Amino acid sequence: MLISVVLCIVIPISFSYLEYYEYGLVQRRSTGRVNIDKVYPSGRYFIGPDYKFLKYPADMNFVHIEEMGVFSASTGSNASIGLEFELDVDFTYKIIEEEVGLLHKELATSYENVVLSRVKDAMKNEAIFITFKEFFQDRKGVELRLREAVEKRLDIPPKTHVSIDQFHLGRIRIPEAVAKIQLEGVLQNERNGRETYRQEAEIERQKTTVEVNMINLEKDKVLATSEAQADLIRAKAVTTSNEIKNQAQLNGTKRLVDATEISTQDHKTAFTYLRNLMNREDLTIDVSYLSSDSIIKVRES
Repeated sequence: MLISVVLCIVIPISFSYLEYYEYGLVQRRSTGRVNIDKVYPSGRYFIGPDYKFLKYPADMNFVHIEEMGVFSASTGSNASIGLEFELDVDFTYKIIEEEVGLLHKELATSYENVVLSRVKDAMKNEAIFITFKEFFQDRKGVELRLREAVEKRLDIPPKTHVSIDQFHLGRIRIPEAVAKIQLEGVLQNERNGRETYRQEAEIERQKTTVEVNMINLEKDKVLATSEAQADLIRAKAVTTSNEIKNQAQLNGTKRLVDATEISTQDHKTAFTYLRNLMNREDLTIDVSYLSSDSIIKVRES
């Protein structure tokens, strides 16, 4: 009877259970020693009254990192640190079933803190080789680089014995102080561009003024040349005209002298003198002739 009672008590407590979301390592109650050689999946097991399961999650572990401060690479080179900003990252990881015993041996229940610490270190160390502009213009590429850096960091001995499943780069936030610096930089670039434009405009205005002056000088030169040529043409025309007139005058005088039969040189000179006086504009000569009425006739006595 006593044996039956003992069996009724011992047998139920010899069974231990693991849910579908749990892995188990057998642990002795009396000594606390854990057997890491065998990993138990979900199920019901008869392991004895002095044993229990030390449980680890078999499903995905979800981690949300918010406002993690990182530094980007500098603009000119990846050798120095650039601007500071903040990242939101979500990722899931799972304990590798075959390595649950090693995880317990090397990290025990502190594995979550170790995983989180290594993930942050990996992202911060990789971020300093990514330019600030890449974070906003190539998010997919940046996300892949961060994921690869995290996976590599988790496998560095001592290994964390977990595998990354989902990895998502969330919001990228620029601290207000950095945003002000960025804004001031953009504004300064705009001011520099405006000043450059003003200087170029002033140079263009000066060039235009020089070109206008050159055109005006060319115009004055053409006008002066044209006026000089016109004066020369007029002078030549006047000279030619005078020559023609003088020649015509000589021919006319000769014909007049021949027609009036003026033969002596004195008469010719007197005629020429009188004609020249009559041609002068500032001299008025009235020539009167004696009429028959003005003659007093006398009779011989």
